[in-house]
Amino acid sequence: MTAAVGLSPAGISFVTADLIDEGLIVERAATDGAAGRRPVPLDINYGSRFSIGFKVMEERILGVITDLSTRALAEVDAPLPDGRPETVVSAVASAATELIAGAGVSARRIIGIGLALPGQVDAEHGICRHMQRSGWRDVPLARMLADLIDVPVWVDNDANAFAVAEHLFGRGRGHQNIAVIAIGRGVGAGLVVGGRLYAGASGAAGEFGHNPEVRGGRQCECGRRGCMETYCSDRGLVETWHQRDGSAVGRGPEQLAAASASGDAVARKVLRDGGRRLGRHIATLVNVVDPEIIIIGGESVRFGAYLFESMRSEMQRLCYGTPPEIAVNFADDGWQRGAAALAIQHFFDFEIKGGHVAERTRKISMSA
Repeated sequence: MTAAVGLSPAGISFVTADLIDEGLIVERAATDGAAGRRPVPLDINYGSRFSIGFKVMEERILGVITDLSTRALAEVDAPLPDGRPETVVSAVASAATELIAGAGVSARRIIGIGLALPGQVDAEHGICRHMQRSGWRDVPLARMLADLIDVPVWVDNDANAFAVAEHLFGRGRGHQNIAVIAIGRGVGAGLVVGGRLYAGASGAAGEFGHNPEVRGGRQCECGRRGCMETYCSDRGLVETWHQRDGSAVGRGPEQLAAASASGDAVARKVLRDGGRRLGRHIATLVNVVDPEIIIIGGESVRFGAYLFESMRSEMQRLCYGTPPEIAVNFADDGWQRGAAALAIQHFFDFEIKGGHVAERTRKISMSA
């Protein structure tokens, strides 16, 4: 251990004593070892601090307060009167106070708030560069929220936040290279390369849902036509269903899942075709970044094997070498827990950049 951390035994004892005093680590029962003093195992005290995470959507925010393992203690689902940034940060600040009260924890033990949102995000500077669904451009969201509360704020793309949570505490734990594929309203990816989240030069890494699929195809929210997510997202799959089965018009993704589960041949063919499209693009991603494991999450997990079996088959055909392990995360709170993990990641790793605190007089105190 001394070689791993670069400290002498005395140095390690000094540091751990401070961490024990702060309640961040705890001693366990001593174990049998070599002659001399019996080793005393140390564990992280995950309940010593808390983090808050929000998934920002078009019409609502979903929030959660967690311990340092991202275990959820309380949740909130709050509507948004409108999509203006000012409205969003005000709603988040109020919901954060509600979460702290609901969890019954001390606000002094909150290490930060994370926001996960779709679109291109400059996480280091806390700026949403572009979110098509709400028409945002260059919105300093972290600074705006930090000016309302008295804890640090982190902002990132929702797939990136989900990837952080999976890498720290989920199926990606212990792996250095993972890909998290988010399939729901859109299609995106969060990439961990060499043990670090990879965001790219402008924060747009992982936006492979905007890879071209059909020349001159369906209109995408990004302004172009034929993007893959217009065929493989929830809405894209449903649109294909409507085109192939006129009686399905007016029904949504839940009904598509139910129809496929009940044996509807058209519904199953729609999902199989969508799975093959996904498999082609994921295989390309695998051939470029070579992840050890792929974790799939989002609303589209509701389609289960009807979507994923054809996806796996296409990957088997197109991946260079053996495709990596594929794990499906069926939890419906992964996005907001992922947002909470943005603050937790910084808490454990001081080399991670980002995090914003108020630059002017705070309006809401959370330290009571």
